[in-house]
Amino acid sequence: LFQLCTGHIALNKHLHRIARVPSATCQECHAHKETVHHFLLVCPNFIRQRNALHMEVGPHQLHIKYLLNESRGIRATLKYIVHTRGMEQVFGDI
Repeated sequence: LFQLCTGHIALNKHLHRIARVPSATCQECHAHKETVHHFLLVCPNFIRQRNALHMEVGPHQLHIKYLLNESRGIRATLKYIVHTRGMEQVFGDI
């Protein structure tokens, strides 16, 4: 969770900054830099998972501050990460 808040996480924007990957581009959609905001709220390849996140937190709570700071948002965000398999490369099968 701390890594999501700081942006120091295994997403391509950070990995590119520390020279671990050749590009900051999202490997799912290949359209934008893979930032925390992109991963959680924008990437078109995770629409189904994001819809489930939206249903869980409610229509007015789908923003980074809520998702990473409020207990209900944190629980929903962690489920989203599991369902997108977004952190599997770092944490393994969670």
